[in-house]
Amino acid sequence: MKNIKQLILFAVLGLLYFAQIASGQTISQADDTRFSERVAISPYAQAVPNDSYTFIGVSHPSLDSALTQIGVVLEAVGMGTTQGTRASRSAVFTVDAGETHRIFIVNASNATINSENASFTDARTHLIPTKNSAQFGSVKLTTVTKFPTTPTQVGSLDKFANLAQLSIWGIVYIESSGTGFAMEFIGDMQDSSVGGNVGALTHNSGNNANGTGGITMPGRGIN
Repeated sequence: MKNIKQLILFAVLGLLYFAQIASGQTISQADDTRFSERVAISPYAQAVPNDSYTFIGVSHPSLDSALTQIGVVLEAVGMGTTQGTRASRSAVFTVDAGETHRIFIVNASNATINSENASFTDARTHLIPTKNSAQFGSVKLTTVTKFPTTPTQVGSLDKFANLAQLSIWGIVYIESSGTGFAMEFIGDMQDSSVGGNVGALTHNSGNNANGTGGITMPGRGIN
């Protein structure tokens, strides 16, 4: 019995040790992974003083296949920031179910969108301040989890934390004219394939517009 207690003690201490190692790891930039379930990209972004900035929204629409919290890293690739480091052009955050996070890639001297303005300092708003010169690049998002296709079972359902569970959208906004152009993100839920077993569709006895019920299609969720 004594030996068993010692083994249990050593096991607990070992788990605590590895937990401390894991907690000490700081994620400060998008991962260099090429695992498609972990990556979403948009090919163009810009921030030009007195002209334009880039806005991005990341929403968690609470899909049945999604974990309630999904960690994300967004990086403004190829753009110079005030600190001049890769970490300074990245935003790291966790999106909870039903939430939308706002990310602004904007020049540091912008008179409105800055860390002194309380409208842009809440926990769901993230600023990536660029140098006060014209900056052009792209946007890359990666998941915090390194195992996006490994499910976490919640009740009887498998839940995932990959980017196919999130809706990502954005705009390059021209301040002077109040116009801009939309950004396309490749790799989020909009690019997900139909999930589930298409050959085993479920009949829905509920009312459609014509009162006849219909077929419940498999949902989105996994690339």
